[in-house]
Amino acid sequence: MNDSAGIAQSTRSHAHYWQRLNQFSRIIYEPKQHLLFASLWFLSIQGLFVLHSETHTWRWGLPTLISVFTFFGVLFVLRAIDEVKDLAYDQQYNPDRPLVSGAVSMMDIRSYVIVGTLLMMAVNLVLAWPLALFVMLNIGYGLLLMWLEKAIPLMDRSLFFNLLLTYPVSIALSFYTLLQVQFTHQVHFSPDLLLIIGCYILAFLHFEIIRKSMWQNLTAAGEKLYSAEIGTAAALTLGSLCGVLAIGGMLLINRPWQHSGAAALTGWLPLLGLLFVALSLRLFLRHRNSRFNPRQFSVPFIVSFYLFNLLHAIAGNQHQLISGW
Repeated sequence: MNDSAGIAQSTRSHAHYWQRLNQFSRIIYEPKQHLLFASLWFLSIQGLFVLHSETHTWRWGLPTLISVFTFFGVLFVLRAIDEVKDLAYDQQYNPDRPLVSGAVSMMDIRSYVIVGTLLMMAVNLVLAWPLALFVMLNIGYGLLLMWLEKAIPLMDRSLFFNLLLTYPVSIALSFYTLLQVQFTHQVHFSPDLLLIIGCYILAFLHFEIIRKSMWQNLTAAGEKLYSAEIGTAAALTLGSLCGVLAIGGMLLINRPWQHSGAAALTGWLPLLGLLFVALSLRLFLRHRNSRFNPRQFSVPFIVSFYLFNLLHAIAGNQHQLISGW
């Protein structure tokens, strides 16, 4: 009887664990949306790396799926770490966050980080051990940030300084892809590939700065915004400049005027992203006295940036479906 009761309790515990994981994902890491985001990010930048190398043959297979899964998994783990790192701030300003509301426990978060890290390392060992090591070091730095925020008070006071130290965990995923194509496509490193990463960094900075800005008269006391540090006009100018430079940089890298066929057209697609930059500016200018969602056009900007680059990579590369490694 005791054994049966214990088994039943264990089954309920496991069921509750998966329910909490599902609720955690539903609130701050909706799987379908983030899988799409991870796929667009990885595939677009990998395709560009191949296109701007001596290879020009994009190989699709199990390594592709493993790396998409790695992007998705690492971003999930980093989001779980942020849930702990930002707990004090969320308790005051974001009471609906899973850890604050009690939807998940601290033990749950620890398990997400540990299991997620081990799983990401295991699948990357199938490709190459340096990739597994890279994933471990990247997540390790994400964990280090929790200590750095306590050790360096400026990280809490300045969102820009915080970005300087925290953004590398995201940038690292682009460098992961650069390392990945060396093993899966025999792409040799060149400075041109770093320029592609630079454009991706600028595109994200547009998204990041615009989505965390607001007019001062609409800002809640203590709310962490880039505009609170440098002023709304300066934040809008800086964020918009990042978006324009990212798009201009991709045009210079792609040089669609030197291509023929479909690639001669798809190389110009990033220009359409300027529409979202303009719409974000218009959104701010039209809502000076009423609170609004600054993410309304910054999210479509970053998604379309990845999508347009992916379409160009598809058009410009040759393709090969592989069954092995």
